[in-house]
Amino acid sequence: MEEFKVLYDEYKGRVYYFVKKYIKRDEEAEDVVQEIFIHAWKHFEKIKHSPHPEAILFKTSKQEIANFYRRNKLSFSEFTGDVEEEAEEESREEELIRLEHLVGQLPERRKDILLKNKTGEQSYAQIASENGISKTAVEKQINKAIRFIKNNFR
Repeated sequence: MEEFKVLYDEYKGRVYYFVKKYIKRDEEAEDVVQEIFIHAWKHFEKIKHSPHPEAILFKTSKQEIANFYRRNKLSFSEFTGDVEEEAEEESREEELIRLEHLVGQLPERRKDILLKNKTGEQSYAQIASENGISKTAVEKQINKAIRFIKNNFR
């Protein structure tokens, strides 16, 4: 119960303002937020063990907004694009955060080599020369880094 209260306290404001963008009347928005947290309560075990509970809450928010429009026989089509775009943007931001976190977990030298190649656009030969190692060693370090990220990303 205490864990759910922490989740509720942390996200209730953000969820409310998200819902309020699409449902203008305060009491209707509050009803939808209540439905979102009822759903969260029913599925709390899954949310509790998720590394990104906000993703679940905002997906649920989108679904409950759509349900509100369906129940009230209102046209949701004009809002759907905005909601989906925002959800996709939030998803991309979450993926970037996870990616940054995983890159941060790499050994320092491997991280440095990976970043020089992927963001600094340096060739294997340039990195090898700069670090006094072979191109094969650079390739192995980058492959190990990419494998670690792929295995831990999802």
